[in-house]
Amino acid sequence: MSTEELGYILKMPVPCPHCLQESEQTVAFLINNENFGCLECGGMVDLASEEWVAFRQKLSEALTALQPYFDPLPQ
Repeated sequence: MSTEELGYILKMPVPCPHCLQESEQTVAFLINNENFGCLECGGMVDLASEEWVAFRQKLSEALTALQPYFDPLPQ
């Protein structure tokens, strides 16, 4: 899955299924990891479910499609 520069800039909130607090993660992190620990309650957020895997794949495809438009922008 893609982890180009844009993936490290874009972030999205992910709710913890245990305490419902949202944790902001980079898109690249979500694409490349199957779980992470909630900073509030310590519970594991599972990104390996069928729904999350499908979402992560679509997110990767969208990021790959957007990256060429981002590359020529002045930094």
